Amino acid sequence: MKCSLRAVVGALLLAGVGSAWAAGNPLSVELVAQSNKSMPTESVRWQITNTSNEAVYVLRWETPLDGLSRSIFDVSKNGRPVRYMDKIVHWGHPDANDFVKVGPGETISAEVNLAASYEMVDAGSYTVRFEGQLSYVMASDEKSGHVEDLGATQLDADPVELYSLGRSPAYYQNLGALPAAVNATKAGSYANCSSSQQTSFGSTHNNAKTYSANAAAYLNAGTAGSRYTTWFGAYSSTRYNTVKSHFNLINNALISSTITYDCYCTPSAASAYAYVYPNQPYIIHLCNAFWSAPATGTDSKAGTIIHEMSHFTVNGGTQDNAYGQTAAKSLAKKTPSKAVANADNHEYFAENTPAQN
Repeated sequence: MKCSLRAVVGALLLAGVGSAWAAGNPLSVELVAQSNKSMPTESVRWQITNTSNEAVYVLRWETPLDGLSRSIFDVSKNGRPVRYMDKIVHWGHPDANDFVKVGPGETISAEVNLAASYEMVDAGSYTVRFEGQLSYVMASDEKSGHVEDLGATQLDADPVELYSLGRSPAYYQNLGALPAAVNATKAGSYANCSSSQQTSFGSTHNNAKTYSANAAAYLNAGTAGSRYTTWFGAYSSTRYNTVKSHFNLINNALISSTITYDCYCTPSAASAYAYVYPNQPYIIHLCNAFWSAPATGTDSKAGTIIHEMSHFTVNGGTQDNAYGQTAAKSLAKKTPSKAVANADNHEYFAENTPAQN
């Protein structure tokens, strides 16, 4: 794939352009159960098929091809949702290497052990759905340098049933836990960080505290100006109080809790900004894109810390429903209920660049 794709895809993905439901969807997704009561494997096969007559390039992040980087499955038992316990990755700008080619009529697949990521502690039958978004580029668009259809493309698969013997609660309690000792500093604590990385981190912790304190003060004062409506949509007391609660929790944690900044990233997430395990407060893994980000301002180091802090369940447990300022603004305008649960909207509200009242 050419560099032109890299530039166009990066710009349009941040803009949240396109929907695959419009003008014919070249992709279909299917789940195939890999277990039953007599053969409980806790796995499903996720497969995607290109139903068009030309190649399609699919953004790998939104698939399980390299493992899960966020919750893309809806897992339930007897109608009750099962919690996602694995990492949530904050991706940056995609490049050509972040896409996988699916040829005309081709099917590619991945085996996904759901019990490794979802809290399946009870033995029995579980219902699994895929209700995810996929971003793609058509081969013809790549050749012309013009991408017509890329963005939050909703694809659903028929639900399947799988059988699990159940896992120990201790497995999930330890998922993402940090076994190594950490080096405490005034900026928090470090794990697996070189001296140069600690120097580069610099005042990030204090800058994040400044951001969270400012955001909490704004919301505690009851202000609902353009800064609020840009990132969280039309005012409603319920949504406003949700955001206020999130920022007060984040601010209190940054002030009084030990935040561990871990410079180790799994290879599959190396190009990202950062990731966390939502039920392992407060360990934040810092990845490659983080180190080249500005100290403050849009998509900054300090803003990344706010983004990651909002993911922790104890701080409200936000998701990654949209990435980038344009997509976050659109989410606030069209679906404010999702904006108040989206990490990037919290980050941009805190960064407040350009400044709004």
